[in-house]
Amino acid sequence: MDTKILNDIGLTENEVKIYLTLLKTGVVTAYELSQKAGIYRVHVYDKLEQLINKGLVTYVYEGSKKHFRATSPEKLKQYLEDKEKALNVQKEKIEKILPELNSLLKEPKEDTSVEVFRGKEGLKYFLKDIIKTSKEVLVTGIDDEKYHKTLGIFMDQYFRDLKNNKIKERIITLNKKNIFLFDKKIAPTTEYRYLKEDDSFNPTNTFIYENKIVIVSWGNPITATMIKNKQVANTYKTHFEHLWKIAKSFN
Repeated sequence: MDTKILNDIGLTENEVKIYLTLLKTGVVTAYELSQKAGIYRVHVYDKLEQLINKGLVTYVYEGSKKHFRATSPEKLKQYLEDKEKALNVQKEKIEKILPELNSLLKEPKEDTSVEVFRGKEGLKYFLKDIIKTSKEVLVTGIDDEKYHKTLGIFMDQYFRDLKNNKIKERIITLNKKNIFLFDKKIAPTTEYRYLKEDDSFNPTNTFIYENKIVIVSWGNPITATMIKNKQVANTYKTHFEHLWKIAKSFN
């Protein structure tokens, strides 16, 4: 059995040991449970209390002694549903105070800000930001195969969000094998054009949208550098439009 699943839903290692031991043994005292699970009794009481709060353990008195047993494994689904409800309540509370929190935010006075994101989560961050801004995105030097291997199904979600939000994406890149991996069925709002390697084209993977430029470096780790500056973004856009005119459509 893959017990890591139980860890993933919020149970600690000792909670998992106690819960599984109770499922196998039935009704036992804390002392007996400590012996069977191989956990100090002082720790057993603490974890039992947490499992009781989660609805996964219950107890009965036999004489003067407290005996514990695991509830039905079906309670695990109820536990997750309760967590989801609690999370939704927390989200609603945050939504109520967001305006006040935003009013406290001290925005930088500088015209330019730079942020660096690392790893595949960094890629996801700015791709989600593109969807959030709902502005046309201009891309140069992309290699679809790298994004497909790194982000997998997330890229299908990205293109679906582009379509649903009617966001146009234009891409200029080099015409070589595996560059064009996502067809029109997956990416209907994306248009590709290509340049030859001798067209003085900088193959650096760059995204331009709204007043932002994101430069992606495929090193170890993957790095995405976001520059926020309206004037610089406009300069990049002008250069992109020049290249777009001389680039060829992909057939």
